[in-house]
Amino acid sequence: MNIGTFAPTAYGDNISGFAPEKSTVWLKKYFLMLGGTVYRYYEYSLVVDANIGAYSLGGGFNKGLISKGVLINLGVAAEREMSEYFRLFVRPSYELKSYKIAIPEGGPSITHRFNAFYFNVGFIYRLPELRKCPIKDCHGQMNHSHGNRDYRSRVHPIYKKQNPHYGENYPKLIKYKGRNKKKLNPY
Repeated sequence: MNIGTFAPTAYGDNISGFAPEKSTVWLKKYFLMLGGTVYRYYEYSLVVDANIGAYSLGGGFNKGLISKGVLINLGVAAEREMSEYFRLFVRPSYELKSYKIAIPEGGPSITHRFNAFYFNVGFIYRLPELRKCPIKDCHGQMNHSHGNRDYRSRVHPIYKKQNPHYGENYPKLIKYKGRNKKKLNPY
């Protein structure tokens, strides 16, 4: 976390700003995440979530003089489902956090707010719950069983969108592929 110059919010003509000795500090966050999907349109979904918890300031602060507040992060994520196991997301969020520092001489404590805006871009990878089918010649495109165990398809790639009710690795018919797409009657 980068720390800029602290400027007074009151009595600005009598009090000057303060620049700390260290301009960067580590900040650890511990939070509980609450949220859920509020809107879905085909493979796109809108997720609203909140992170509520605490934080720990790094070595640049005297922790004996500081009383920390609560960390609240509110965000909205737009997700695109690429396959059953892989998603891309964009998440803008706003974070509220503050702390009070006690003045050693015994005056009133000073509240510092260091709110932040974040813009996260990333991916979510979910591990498959079924193992890949061990039979090399098995061309089943759905989850299936051999003996008493269930397996997922060998031809069902992780990066490709699948309908869970039937396999659709090749949704385009052969008559519309390659050289056949220029023929009037490919069969």
